[in-house]
Amino acid sequence: MDHSPLLHNSELAERAYRVRRNAIVMAEVQGQGYIAQALGVADVLSVAYFHAMNVRPDQPDWEDRDRFLLSVGHYGIAHYAVLTEAGYLPEAELVTYGCDDSRLPMSGMTSYTPGAEMSGGSIGLGLPMAVGMGLGLKRKKSKSFVYILMGDGEMAEGPTWEAAISAAHYQLDNIIALVDFNKVQADGPSTSIMSTEPLVQKFEAFGFFVQRVNGNDLAALVAAFDAAREHPDPKPRIIICDTKMGSGVDFLEAKEKNHFIRLEAEDWKRAYAALDARTVA
Repeated sequence: MDHSPLLHNSELAERAYRVRRNAIVMAEVQGQGYIAQALGVADVLSVAYFHAMNVRPDQPDWEDRDRFLLSVGHYGIAHYAVLTEAGYLPEAELVTYGCDDSRLPMSGMTSYTPGAEMSGGSIGLGLPMAVGMGLGLKRKKSKSFVYILMGDGEMAEGPTWEAAISAAHYQLDNIIALVDFNKVQADGPSTSIMSTEPLVQKFEAFGFFVQRVNGNDLAALVAAFDAAREHPDPKPRIIICDTKMGSGVDFLEAKEKNHFIRLEAEDWKRAYAALDARTVA
């Protein structure tokens, strides 16, 4: 779809609902997965793909497209959910998630999935790749943006900050970084494992245009994405999105340990019901 923003948050809310539902469909196939992250970041991805980004799902390699880099590779389930909603993938393919010969591996890979621009794995590699892409697009006189989704645990990785220095030095105003700040990583609370606050002041000191918003508030996200695209100064942009793990499914929101979740068959039915109830409300 060429850049044509949806004007009503109700439309974006419907998109975000279907992204969340797609994620639950995939997670149910395996009975487990990074479902809480997918639910939490669904609003951010929905605003990115259905409001801000200039893409053509029927032409994934269109030269003038905006690029979306998934640095947190284990968020592949979230990315496939939004790619399916956007039309890159048929909905029937969701049930192949994580299976042999599937185009939807558990960690995002460019060689398998239409619309995937990088292969994720070790965190901290996305922003360096965004710098390379941003430089390349600048040299080609392209007006495309490079969006990069990172996690809050990634803020403790050295390559992230080396890339931040480079992005500012080269005035890469075509980079829009997104941080899913859900306060959770594999070993425990990210704020306890390695506190990276104050993030806003740090990125400002590194030369970024910085915004911090509620990542589950569609109106706030729309305003932040618009401000990032339209900011007049020649500097990279970053939106720190404070999200809630499991957002939209109350009993998953309340789970104490939700980095990687395994559910029984009846719990998946509860998840669909909770998501539908929240949507109706």
